[in-house]
Amino acid sequence: MSRKSHVLMLMLLFALVLGLAIPVFAVGETFQVISVTTVGCNSGEFGMTVERANLDGGNYFVRTVVTVDSFIYMNEQASISVNGLSSWNIFDNFTYGAVPNPGTYPIPAGQTMQLDFTLERPVGTVLYAWTLVVDGCDTGNILYNGPTTTNSAGTCTLDVPSGSVVGEAPLGAPAYYAPDNVAPGVVLNPGTYVVVGQDASETYYKIVLACQFLWVRKDTMQPSWQAPQNGTPLPTRVVS
Repeated sequence: MSRKSHVLMLMLLFALVLGLAIPVFAVGETFQVISVTTVGCNSGEFGMTVERANLDGGNYFVRTVVTVDSFIYMNEQASISVNGLSSWNIFDNFTYGAVPNPGTYPIPAGQTMQLDFTLERPVGTVLYAWTLVVDGCDTGNILYNGPTTTNSAGTCTLDVPSGSVVGEAPLGAPAYYAPDNVAPGVVLNPGTYVVVGQDASETYYKIVLACQFLWVRKDTMQPSWQAPQNGTPLPTRVVS
């Protein structure tokens, strides 16, 4: 093989590899809950801010499933095409299809509520999945908010004490299994988290992350000024 042919073959192979690599490193479409904005148990009352990203301008479908105590209160199919932030509410809506166990509004207050979102195109082909778990439609304290996983697929049954308050970690924070006992590799993303109380040294807050209790340094947290918290002070009680 001539040197010229050899170089040409290498160039073609390099171009082919680049062409195959582009989809692998492309950022996929996402649909994520950013925060809870309004609470309530009647149709239309519970609201969130969501963010859609990396949509290509074509039509996508979001399926929203709301579950409380094995009853489904929403199974909606909604069409989206635009990136950015928007509001998203719970409605008595079953446009995705009938379910064998529909709930009757109002949604029961004071019970753990799970919201599952799937971004689909076409309908039935899931591109992305996100789960939000709150302690009740009437309170909206976040117990889990992240990608749908095996751990988040079942309803969170963590017993979060009354008087806990949603706070904000504006810059994120390293997590600790206990005060002074760092959790290697576990870091809070910037966002809101349920704060249960502080430790005896008044250095750490006990928080809820992914349906489990962890600790963070108090200087990484602040009150959340989003509705419905609106700056509610974080709890000062001592917990263990």
